[in-house]
Amino acid sequence: MLIQKNDKLYLALVVCFGLLEALFIILQMHKISMIANAIFMQNIAVVTLHTDFVQLMLYMIAVVLCNRIGSAMADNLAFSVKNTASSLLLEKLDRLGGVYGSGKDSGSCFVMLTDGVERLELFFAQFLPQVLKTAITPILFLVFIFPIDWVSGILLFITIPIVIVFMMLIGRFSKHASEQQWSVLQTISGFLHDAMVYLPWLKIWGKAEESAYKVDRIANDFRLRTLKVMQVAFLSAFVLEFFTMIGVALVAVTLGVRLVEGMVGFQMALFVILLAPEFYVPLRTLGSKYHDSINAMSAFKEITSFLNKEEPERGNVSLELKEAPEIVLRDVGYTYKESGVSMENINLHLTPGSKTVVFGESGCGKSTLLALASGMKLAQQGSVTWNTVEINQLSLDTIRSQVGYMGQDIYVFSGTVYDNIAMGDSTITMEQVQQACAAIGFDKIVETFAQGYNTLLGENGRGLSGGQKRMLGMARIFVRDRKFVVCDEPLAGLDVQSEQMVYQALNRLLEGRTALLVSHREEIIHLADRVYFMEQGKLR
Repeated sequence: MLIQKNDKLYLALVVCFGLLEALFIILQMHKISMIANAIFMQNIAVVTLHTDFVQLMLYMIAVVLCNRIGSAMADNLAFSVKNTASSLLLEKLDRLGGVYGSGKDSGSCFVMLTDGVERLELFFAQFLPQVLKTAITPILFLVFIFPIDWVSGILLFITIPIVIVFMMLIGRFSKHASEQQWSVLQTISGFLHDAMVYLPWLKIWGKAEESAYKVDRIANDFRLRTLKVMQVAFLSAFVLEFFTMIGVALVAVTLGVRLVEGMVGFQMALFVILLAPEFYVPLRTLGSKYHDSINAMSAFKEITSFLNKEEPERGNVSLELKEAPEIVLRDVGYTYKESGVSMENINLHLTPGSKTVVFGESGCGKSTLLALASGMKLAQQGSVTWNTVEINQLSLDTIRSQVGYMGQDIYVFSGTVYDNIAMGDSTITMEQVQQACAAIGFDKIVETFAQGYNTLLGENGRGLSGGQKRMLGMARIFVRDRKFVVCDEPLAGLDVQSEQMVYQALNRLLEGRTALLVSHREEIIHLADRVYFMEQGKLR
């Protein structure tokens, strides 16, 4: 899935240049043995061997060039795979309905899209090419060694499985430790993200120290698991070096004995003894690459698992809500497989233009109810309809283009007030933005800014209060004239003055629209036409 057609060409070139490198190493060792035999055994003058020395130099240059070109092809492969992975992950996240519908917290998604994708470079630039080279290169060496010294060939052939078995045994422990390390990294990333977002609330409720203690505990767990991975890696390197040393020693001893007894010639013995260490180089390199990229393999497993995640079956029907719609949830049920938390037999009727508020404690299922009603999640049981149209028949683009969503956190990017409301839509004019702001009372706030609607806002709303950011979010909904609006805790975390300002703006925004709001703040009840209470996934 991650390897495209062009990537296969890069991979083939990596293997080809790896084989050429091995071939030139063999020719280089053969030339060295010839020169040594001529000088020491045949007493030929060094000056007469200038042609041989030139050939040796060319072989050495060829080895370096093949190595560099192969590395460049591997880097191109990794770069291409990372781009593909980023695109596929973003597309998958989009089809799942964003973080809201992906089943993962935002911190884990962020780690997967950044650190996880970056770690793929080690896997595709180093480990995978080395696996292929290790599978082919030793065979090439044996093809040259067996015809001239079958005894050394058999010794080398026998030691290979022993080294591989020990690598596999230790590799299993390394893989398990690395997967645990990656899991802890995702946990701590998600927890840190949530802790930073809700830090003001943690301080208000006196939970900041408890959260700091939990961060310290998880970080210490991550440190211990990282040391465990390093410990296994050092042990594996020692075992690999030990057995390759034994293999080279066996070949050297048997060759030495036979050379003394006159059973083999000097040139042939030197050629084989020079090739013996090179025979194990691909395996030794694979061992080091394996432990360097073991975290990358955990990331690769996580990414492929996410890309293979089952997607909700959506249709491709388009629907434009020109008037406030009728939203009906009939016997709706939804269960989270990871936690087992579920909601069942939810029946809710939102009449056109009505404002419905659902109260409940955190974790009772309010946000899931919003996601089901707005189509970001599809019900596992029952049905959700918009104006009698089943929501699972609608495309995700249609759903997004018809729903106005406002949560506690309104993201503000670096740009002007106009840019943040238009959100890159060139069809939205400055006049429309001004009218939308005036309709909800945000225009009076914008007028206090130095350059009005052309005032630059800092990233994440730097310079705006929480209430002002939510009014900006409401202006985004108003200017697009969304007829179905869902709000998740619209008054949470605001001071009294900001709460009153947002309340009045929300009242203007929801006029003539169908709205579903969830909250645990009773102040919002005055907006409601209907009020429900949710407890442990049940609506009453």
